[in-house]
Amino acid sequence: MERFMGKEKKETTFTFAALAMIVCFAFIMIPGALLGAKIHVMFLLSWLIAIPLCMLRGYTYQELQSGMLSFIPKCVVPVLLILSIGALIGSWCASGTIAYITYLGLQIISPKYFMATAFVVTLICACFTGTSFGTCGTIGVALMGVALGMGIDPLWAASPILCAAVIGDGISPLSDTSNVIAGAAGTDMFESVKFQLPMTIPVAVITFAIYFIMGATGSVGAADTSSISALVESIGESYNLGIHCIVPIVLVFGLLIMKMPAIPAILIGSVSGLLVACLFQGESFGGVVNAMWNGYVLNAENDVVAGLFSRGGISGMTGTCVLIIFSFGLFGILNTAKVLDTLVVPLAERINSRLSGVICVIILGFLGNLSSSASFSEVFTGNIMGPVYEKAGLDKRDLVRAAVVGCLVFSMYVPFVVMPATVTASLGVDAVAMIPYYISMPIYLVVILVITAFNLDRKLLNKKK
Repeated sequence: MERFMGKEKKETTFTFAALAMIVCFAFIMIPGALLGAKIHVMFLLSWLIAIPLCMLRGYTYQELQSGMLSFIPKCVVPVLLILSIGALIGSWCASGTIAYITYLGLQIISPKYFMATAFVVTLICACFTGTSFGTCGTIGVALMGVALGMGIDPLWAASPILCAAVIGDGISPLSDTSNVIAGAAGTDMFESVKFQLPMTIPVAVITFAIYFIMGATGSVGAADTSSISALVESIGESYNLGIHCIVPIVLVFGLLIMKMPAIPAILIGSVSGLLVACLFQGESFGGVVNAMWNGYVLNAENDVVAGLFSRGGISGMTGTCVLIIFSFGLFGILNTAKVLDTLVVPLAERINSRLSGVICVIILGFLGNLSSSASFSEVFTGNIMGPVYEKAGLDKRDLVRAAVVGCLVFSMYVPFVVMPATVTASLGVDAVAMIPYYISMPIYLVVILVITAFNLDRKLLNKKK
């Protein structure tokens, strides 16, 4: 054991740093991609790879543990934010807040412009539920039933649903994606979401316009929306809907506009949802509090409605939080042995502009998806590129925006990644066959590169954080 506990530290060369990174992440990625191993556990077990490798450079276990324990606290704020959002979702499902937004969205379905309105409805649901999985598995399934009933090609029918689900997932403050990427990069989540708007709004508008034109030119027929009407009716029967349902949303956004910190604003939003649930939905205080922990369970005759609004809870967010903690532990070990610094320096020297940084993040995020997990890609890209952006003097909000494109959007082009595999399966379409039908994905790339190259968001970029 003496040689593993050597006191004289060897210089961490680029070759060793690259090898250590490859070995650690191959250990995580290969079992996940080939054997379906839970990536959370593999991140924890990767410590058994990183620690001996770093000890070979002369670092003691006590030094590596100290480095790990000093690195993990960097993720405490994102973890607390994610847990708070879990409570918020449980509360808002009980209060009818999310249900009312969905109810209003479903009512705008137009028979002639089915694809355009399906895009809008799915986008609304994904933004306010924060989950592409849940949106596609509930509202998406219902919309697919309408489309197939009118004879639309299944791949074209799934196109607006999947595109809108990805856009909504990437921009929603309630989404795991937004929180994980911002946490890994070390930026404020709400600031990062606002910074995405100059990219996301044009993407959404252009995509909507394409689907609208398809409807106007008769590329698809007129839909029979009777099944959607049944869904709307079921939501109305399950909740006491009204303007009171959106009070929690108005309150939270009002507090955020007034610059209240995110966590207390979200907690106030949770409490307001609790009050609405007790006063207007007939829920008990203890029942809503339990929903904030375990998630809300809606008893509805319509299985789609029950599935859509039975979610949330602090406990439901623990998996994401554990992933972040374990990944930060690994990066803390590697950081102590100067593995990250050694890798970052060459990257920082080559990235000397916003555009080069964004391109590098997108490529790295896409390659990270080869692990079969978008979550891995998000954590990996954020932690690797965060120090690069700091050394290069670049705005890390740019990093988060580019990571959304590389890690989330482009994950749809890797069919064996959990994200596209799950959402396409829920809609009954083939993940590989869907690739040419992702209208919004190339638009994302064009928009972010144009904005970055010409600094079209210079006012937002120069705004004091």
